[in-house]
Formats: sequence, structure tokens, C-alpha cells
Amino acid sequence: MNAGFLDRVTRAILVVSVGLLSAIRVSGAVAQEIQVSGSIDDVNVYVAEGGDSLWDIADRFFSDPWYWPTLWSFNPHITNPNWIFPGDRVYLVPPKPVKDDKGGYAMSESRFDPGVRDELALGRRVGYMSEDEVKASGVISHSREEKEMLGERDDIYIKFDTARRINRGDLVLIYRQGKRVKHPVTKKKLGFEIKYLGMAKVTDTEKDMNKAVIMKSFEEIYRNDKVMAFAPVQKMVPPVSNSKEVVGSIIASIEGVRFLGEYHYVMIDKGSKDEVMAGNRFMVVTTGDGVDRHNKKIKKKARKEFPEEKYGELLVIEARDSSSLCIVTYANREFEVGAKVLMPEGY
Repeated sequence: MNAGFLDRVTRAILVVSVGLLSAIRVSGAVAQEIQVSGSIDDVNVYVAEGGDSLWDIADRFFSDPWYWPTLWSFNPHITNPNWIFPGDRVYLVPPKPVKDDKGGYAMSESRFDPGVRDELALGRRVGYMSEDEVKASGVISHSREEKEMLGERDDIYIKFDTARRINRGDLVLIYRQGKRVKHPVTKKKLGFEIKYLGMAKVTDTEKDMNKAVIMKSFEEIYRNDKVMAFAPVQKMVPPVSNSKEVVGSIIASIEGVRFLGEYHYVMIDKGSKDEVMAGNRFMVVTTGDGVDRHNKKIKKKARKEFPEEKYGELLVIEARDSSSLCIVTYANREFEVGAKVLMPEGY
């Protein structure tokens, strides 16, 4: 038997046995990677971003770009390994075959009710930060590099405007400040949208201009980007039972996305002060007619006569004092900033 064939078979067996660890053991994982369920025996799925190919994905997760033919065999829905579109799901291990019990159709109460979805969201490169936290951050003011766009192994100089103890060997996160976030109803200023760009290690603190080297970059880094205390950017967030009922609203979306759906990141106006924690799940709910123009004929009070319908579900990734960062794990139709969200007790 061909030795190369045996090698590929052995590699495929290892991928199946490793399961969950195969999907997360290699750094460079991106924000929208989803572990479909918490069981180590269930399927691992990577949600593609723009410019991805099976060659790149095989190199990223298995440290072997030549593994792409085996990866392609797990994904017959991909017709061209060089053309993968943003949002495409790529199975990192063979998907389980669907059992056909030939017992007829199984009916549910509604096609809009998917039941409990025990999903684990892996990693994020986006978030929100309060105004005070932004002011306390350092700034990449200069670099010794003879270029504008900075990346891994480049030296940078960091300056803090506020008193800050920083030591040689400390790790810092590099981020870019985005637009200011305001509550869509109260117009209260809530902070700023931020995007994580990479990680740096402090190498010299003898001068006010602290020196550091970029250890990891997710995209190009520029002078005037900011730094903050290090915290893990990639983390698994298992769903947890909700301790109480909480009602809130979606107050912002990342990068101004208007129509929201699965795998979009959003911010809600409830946080740890409301007993919200990472792993809680919110339902996106609404009342009225499914066609907006028919709702114009319905008075606001009359909308309460309709039953609440579920349009989607959010998983809390990070809970702050009065707001939380969430990922949309389910949507049966699009919704927008301002939509009502409900955290049912015990869900």
C-alpha cells in the first residue's frame, strides 16, 4: 500500500480523535470560529472570512497546508478550494452522518423555534471600552521601523499620558479606537467601539517612551493605535443558566452593520449590574406583523395584544457594568439596533 496514502489516513484518524483540541490548538484563530456543541465528539466548524482558501485554513489549524485535500473531503459543499466565501462553514473534522430512521416526519410547534442551542463561541477581536478606560490607555506614538504599516517583530514606542506602572516583560494588547457608542433611545454616551489588532511585549522602560516589540498582529498596526493591559482575546464561553429575567435592547453593532444575523457582534444595554454574565443567552423578541408596512396601521398599545415572537438568540461573550458584548448564535430573520432582547430566567 502507498506510504503517502497511509500517512493521509493516519492524519485523518488523528483529526477525528483530537476533536475539539484540533480546532483551537493553533494560534491565529479568528473571531467567528464556532464550536457547534460542547461535546468533544461533535463537529467543529470554522466560519470563513474574506480571502480564505482551504490551503490557508489547513495551514492555520493543522500546520500543514498540504492537508487541504483531506479537509476538502470533509466539505463536499465547497466546489472550489480556492474560492470560499465569507460566512461559509468549513468542517475541520468529518461531520457525523445523519441517521435516517425512516420513521416519517418529526413535527415541531413552529419552524421559528430551534430549541436550546448549546454553542460555544471561540475568540473575539472586537469589543467596547468605556471613556475612562480609553483615557487610561497608552498610545503607539512612534516606531524605529522605516515603514508606516507595522507587524510582527517590529519595534514600537509606547507613551502613557496618565500615571501608569509598566514593567519590562509585560504584555499589552494593541487596539484601534472606533466610533463612540450612544444608547439609541436615551442618547447616553456608553463608550467606544474597539478592534483588537495584536499583542506586544515591553522590552525597555528606562525612558518615558516605553519600548516594546509586536509579538502577534491580526492586521496592519499604525502609529496612534492604542495599547491596554493584556487579557486573553481568544476564549471559550460555554452557555450558563440565566439566574433571573432581564429585559433590554440592542444598542450597537460592530462596524455599523444595519441588518443583523448569525455571527454578528452586538452590544446590549444590560451588564453585570443586572446580574448578566458571560454565557447567558438573550432572545431577540418582537410583536406585531411580519411586514413592517402593516405595523403602521397598528397602534402602539395594540402591539401588546400580539404574542412575543423570537427572531434570534444572543450569547454573552463579555459582561461589563452596564453593557455586554454578544454574538448572534441564531436568527430566523434579520433584526436591527434597537431590537428588544429578553433573558428568560432558567434558560
